[in-house]
Amino acid sequence: MGKYQRNFIRGRMNKSLDERLIPKGEYIDALNVRLGSTEASEIGSVESSKGNTVLTSLIFTDPTTLTELALSSSARTLGVYEDGANETIYWFVHDPAFLLGDTGKCDMIVSFTTTTGQVNYHVISIDDGSGILTTLNFNPEHLITGVNLVSNLLFFTDDFNPPRFININNLYSIPSDAGTVAPIPVWYFTAGSTVQGGIETIGFDQGTLSPCPNPVGAIGTGVAPTVTQIPLPGTDCYTLGTLTRSKGFGIQGLNNSNNFALTSFTYLPSTGAGEFTMINTSGISNPGSGSFSGTITGNNATSGTWEVSYNPGNTYVDSTGTVLTPESLGQITYTGITLVDTVTYTINI
Repeated sequence: MGKYQRNFIRGRMNKSLDERLIPKGEYIDALNVRLGSTEASEIGSVESSKGNTVLTSLIFTDPTTLTELALSSSARTLGVYEDGANETIYWFVHDPAFLLGDTGKCDMIVSFTTTTGQVNYHVISIDDGSGILTTLNFNPEHLITGVNLVSNLLFFTDDFNPPRFININNLYSIPSDAGTVAPIPVWYFTAGSTVQGGIETIGFDQGTLSPCPNPVGAIGTGVAPTVTQIPLPGTDCYTLGTLTRSKGFGIQGLNNSNNFALTSFTYLPSTGAGEFTMINTSGISNPGSGSFSGTITGNNATSGTWEVSYNPGNTYVDSTGTVLTPESLGQITYTGITLVDTVTYTINI
């Protein structure tokens, strides 16, 4: 039997006439078709048009029970990025009505490779440890429109959180019952710099500054969401022997460090180390002795680790004669990173 082919060169749909009276080159109905296609060589003929197909669906796997839980119908994509060279799409997902966890939210950074059908869950977060926010802290009112891929680093910003990036070769873990927890962000600041006595200091320092009442050397600013300023205790100037110090402030911490305010986090190029100081967010006592360690990442694509052991610092007398030991302090040891002026850093513990 011969193949019958009819061309629709006029390209016009005619639903007025009886189908027996339709002139050549017209048609009465069409569904998922197009004319003049370049998908095949028969230009001018009607052929099927490719439609949309569901390629995947997203799930959250409970690390404790290994139960797979689908996202709610309220989940939305806040931003996308197409890596055409590798036929991969990255997208940023926020679910404000997730059924698992204290926050009631689930945030994800996911990729799909069209050539293999592989779905990679790069970052998944339902809680940053506070019971209020997720680690990604996506906000549906702030779309992620600034995305760029540089080598294996995916940079993104939503004008709500500080600019951030992930390594697309990593699949960042979520908390598990084995006791392994993802790093928790506790402070954000944009570094400043100063040179005093020929020694350069870079980072954040707003605590006890000399002299008083007109101090010099204050550097750095807190970045949302750690912008709340907690003043040091006491009244007016501190004195330490013949020295005077201005009573500055610290930026309140997040999550498991919300009882502390960071007053300095610095780096000295001359030594490769820096000073760490913090105060309690209430009362006049210092935070005592202890140690911290964690990671530090900058929005200039640098990252490393840091650690510090701290103890109560100097004892001062304020203008009312009250004796105060407001801060605990210690020397920071950095590995794999040096602080740079004007770069915004995320401090994780």
